[in-house]
Amino acid sequence: MKVLIVSHNPCCTYNGMGKTFVSLFSNFDREELCQLYIYPSYPDLNTCSSYYRVTDKEVLKSLYTPNRPGAEVQSERIHDGQSYYEDGKDEALYRNRKNKAPLRRMGRDLIWGLSGWDNAKLEDWLDREAPTCIFVAPGPAMFLYNIALKISKTRGIPIAVYICDEYYFVKPPHSLTGKLQLALLRRKMNKLMNRSRLIITICRELKDAYGTRFSMPVHVLMTGSEIIPLAEKRAAMPAQTVSYFGNVRNNRFVSLAEIGKTLAELGNECGKEYRLRVFTTEKDPVILRTMTDTGVVDIMPFLQGKAYQETLKNSELLLHVEAFDPESIDHVRHSVSTKIADSLNSGVPLMAYGPKEVSSIRHLIRNECAFTATGADELKRVLLRALTDGEARKVCVQKALETAARCHSSKRNSRILHELLLEMQGQ
Repeated sequence: MKVLIVSHNPCCTYNGMGKTFVSLFSNFDREELCQLYIYPSYPDLNTCSSYYRVTDKEVLKSLYTPNRPGAEVQSERIHDGQSYYEDGKDEALYRNRKNKAPLRRMGRDLIWGLSGWDNAKLEDWLDREAPTCIFVAPGPAMFLYNIALKISKTRGIPIAVYICDEYYFVKPPHSLTGKLQLALLRRKMNKLMNRSRLIITICRELKDAYGTRFSMPVHVLMTGSEIIPLAEKRAAMPAQTVSYFGNVRNNRFVSLAEIGKTLAELGNECGKEYRLRVFTTEKDPVILRTMTDTGVVDIMPFLQGKAYQETLKNSELLLHVEAFDPESIDHVRHSVSTKIADSLNSGVPLMAYGPKEVSSIRHLIRNECAFTATGADELKRVLLRALTDGEARKVCVQKALETAARCHSSKRNSRILHELLLEMQGQ
């Protein structure tokens, strides 16, 4: 078997999607994997036998130069210490909120359609790698669906679709361009699903939604973790510092500011200095100021690899948040943060604050493995218990470890994926 992973991000340790791929394919031999991706970054692991990258810049340049976009990633480019972007100047471009505007998304799809990404260089690479199936992790960009569909058709190989974010069962936007973009995306997703033989989802809610809509096998494989908890148990000890790792966008920074404000109130009432550490790559001054204005939030540098794992495991209380506004809820309704798997497996108590409609919060409530507040009216009470109740903290960690073993085992989930892909090709 040779799996072609088609995705936005490469297999890596420095972003959520890349870590998810590393987890999902941890039980595969390196020679069983190759990857085609589009983000302007490089892998920091040799998870795959070969990588092929086509970026937006290359695609745009191909419209007015004879250069054909895309190339195989050279081995010397794959090493530790990679960042989100090969060129630091790309960060402002890719983080621009206007990129989510329907016209920009449709314009990007059009440019890719005209670019000639499916050129001789890619064909030569595919001939050499000789994939026997495709594992595609699509998103809101239709051109990624087109890449998987075309390779599948020309090479006669089956497709497995990995759904970890929701773009199909979302509320239609108010604007005409938004409605048009969603209609086109749904039509393209229908085409991809009808061509596919297998759907993998990240949570139960997505399985139910896609299993009802499409007539094919749907399986749940949640993000795994290989973090080994510290032997020294600290759960029963009270906490004064809360740690949050990851993305603060989708208005999560608003919820983080609420946590900061509540910590300040608790500190005044209890005569203690509670702090919230936010480890993030965020640079938007408005977002950062919203959090730091509470007076108890410390913005910390983004961590990856061993530094991330050690800081996570040595934390006193971990935090997961989601936003409460309707648009943010709709966007993450059926998502489960990649950090949840590591948090549950860390041996550190987890506090969660978010709406009960979101799958990540429902997962934690369902398994009783975190201190969970689903509204501002219960935030102070739940947060105080998470900080001070030693017995409750011990129970929380025990249930978290049980949930991690049951739902978030990298080895188990990867072994299941390997069996599913073999079975799919035998159909």
